[in-house]
Amino acid sequence: MTNPHSEGGDDPRLLTLTAWRQRLIDAGLVSKTTFKEAHLRMVLRSGRTAADQIRAMLPGSASQHADELAGILADLAAGGKRQDRTEPVASGGEHRMGEGEAVDGDRTAMISVGLPAATGPAPDLAVRRVAFDVTARDFAPTRATAQRGREYAATVERAGDASRRISWPPLSPPPGPGETVVVYRLVSADDAAPYSPDRAHLIAATGGTAVIDPQATAAAVRYYQVWANTGPDLATALAAQPVLHAAAVAVSPPAEVSVGDDNGHVIGRWTVAPSVAAVFVYRIPAEDAGRDGPQYRILADSDNRNGCVDATAARGSRYTYRLRAAANVDGVTRLSDPVDIDVDVSAVLSPVTDLTASVGLDGDSFDLAWTEPPGGHVIVFRTQNAPGDNAAHAELPEVALEQAGLGDEQRLRRPVLTAPGPNSAAARSVMTGVSWPAEWSRAYFTPVTVLAGRALLGKTVSVVRTGVIRDVELVEYCNKKVLTFDWPDGAAMVVVHIAPKGHDPRTGLTGKSFEISLEDYEKYGGIHLTDQLPVAGCSLHLSPVAFTGGRRVTGAVRSIEYNGLLRLWYAVRVVTDEVGIPSHATIAVRSEWDLPNSPAFVLIHNPSRLPLSIQDGQPIDVAPVDSSGRISDHPAKELRWSALTTHGTGELWAANLRGIAGFVRLFVNSPSPARLRTIALLDPAVDTLRISGPTA
Repeated sequence: MTNPHSEGGDDPRLLTLTAWRQRLIDAGLVSKTTFKEAHLRMVLRSGRTAADQIRAMLPGSASQHADELAGILADLAAGGKRQDRTEPVASGGEHRMGEGEAVDGDRTAMISVGLPAATGPAPDLAVRRVAFDVTARDFAPTRATAQRGREYAATVERAGDASRRISWPPLSPPPGPGETVVVYRLVSADDAAPYSPDRAHLIAATGGTAVIDPQATAAAVRYYQVWANTGPDLATALAAQPVLHAAAVAVSPPAEVSVGDDNGHVIGRWTVAPSVAAVFVYRIPAEDAGRDGPQYRILADSDNRNGCVDATAARGSRYTYRLRAAANVDGVTRLSDPVDIDVDVSAVLSPVTDLTASVGLDGDSFDLAWTEPPGGHVIVFRTQNAPGDNAAHAELPEVALEQAGLGDEQRLRRPVLTAPGPNSAAARSVMTGVSWPAEWSRAYFTPVTVLAGRALLGKTVSVVRTGVIRDVELVEYCNKKVLTFDWPDGAAMVVVHIAPKGHDPRTGLTGKSFEISLEDYEKYGGIHLTDQLPVAGCSLHLSPVAFTGGRRVTGAVRSIEYNGLLRLWYAVRVVTDEVGIPSHATIAVRSEWDLPNSPAFVLIHNPSRLPLSIQDGQPIDVAPVDSSGRISDHPAKELRWSALTTHGTGELWAANLRGIAGFVRLFVNSPSPARLRTIALLDPAVDTLRISGPTA
């Protein structure tokens, strides 16, 4: 079982501390729900008595009473008695027993001096109070010498529309034994801190630790100071020099505040003092009511000193707009107490007028996109028949959608994503992968904006299905390219897009394109692309196109790769000896574009006809020739240039023609059929390839 003494249950000091806590609660200095008896038990259990240590154990506003609690514990430990000078504050703004009002010199201040008995369990717990009528002039003039003791931070809280409640900790250490009088003077000054209580506005003189300032101010900042006069009696205390005991600063909140909805825009107006730097505006959603923080701040790029216009609030939503005036106080930005206004943003239905439907790459699904209206949410219906000629922009109760042919079974429930709009336009909502019912040849998509039980139909979009492009083939000759395919059913035309190699059409199809109708396709036998395709290769993307309601509907994309074609030209010059018999031939090559190297070649000889392939004859020995025309290396069956250029490098190879006649022809020598399909080796005139001489 838990030892009750370990929890402070049997500690005789707990009774005294509990009575002290209750007096703070009755005076409104702490909250009963915040400062609990459990905190006192924790302090007693810890055995700590230093004020700083105790302050770390107390919550919120109770921490400012740590010095007083430490003094009570010290007195109880010494067996002495402690005077408790905490005065209760009269409710409702009435100044009783220490809550009197005073103005500079001419008005009377009610001064209440509390003389409590010991806080221990003595029979004389009653507090003897004495009230005096004095004026501000009854205080001795303050000398210019330093009059500052340990300065505490006073607490300023709103007590009404314009009034503030100022509280401070009691004087610490407390005065000595006897009937010592402590008089607190609460003074204020606007825009600058007073350097003397004599030069400030006297709000009240009291023996308590809380006062209400009922006077509004037109200044941006009001400075508060609490000066303490002490003495064995009232006259001595009034004649003594005061000590600055506590101070606080309060920024005036915006005044004449008006915040309301204007057709979806929230417009705020207010006034602030001239020296207010800015007004911080916070927009807190109703579901986050009671929360605070910088994440709710809006319009931070404006000073908002005279008001604001919020055009980004969600239609049909409820917000709390919180305003705080910001002023520069000694180089630090301080904020006023908040001014909260609840605003309901008007709910206005707006139709979706820009719904688009495009066929997905698989041809069996659709991608939908639209711009979200300013209020409500959008649902989309897919139907086999149009909702009706008068359905567009019709507003009706949400429960009546089924009567308009838009039942729950027609509603699309696929997830909706957000994508950037074209050309930096507003973001669009996107629904991808909407399936196409197998038995439908046409489908209708209708967007509906729903808000607060009302529904507004947008513009319906219809789509038709086209057949799939099959059997695509690019037939390429040396200087001619023809694209053929099976014409897709239902297509009015086919569009061919040219894109870089490996391009994914799902990322978009832009750039150079060609269109062909069915009539032209049948007339020309395909799409002629001579001199249209890049020599280095590309990808071709074919899309069937149909028309519905004057709009283009694109079908499934079919893609093929074009690997390109390298054109090479070669020349053969036959050299004869002194009797006219061919002795050798020189071979030169040029390319359609510059290459840093070259494929391998072989020169094939056939005695009876022009060789038809690399196997139709025998290879001839060849060797490179230097700039002097002499053989520079051993003969070989294969030749390869160090580089290929558009004008020829001047690099020659020589072929031995001794004892042969017939024809020679140059071929690319590569084991890869795919590689051979990308090279076109163009022959010179046949007469230059003929070798006259003795018959082989």
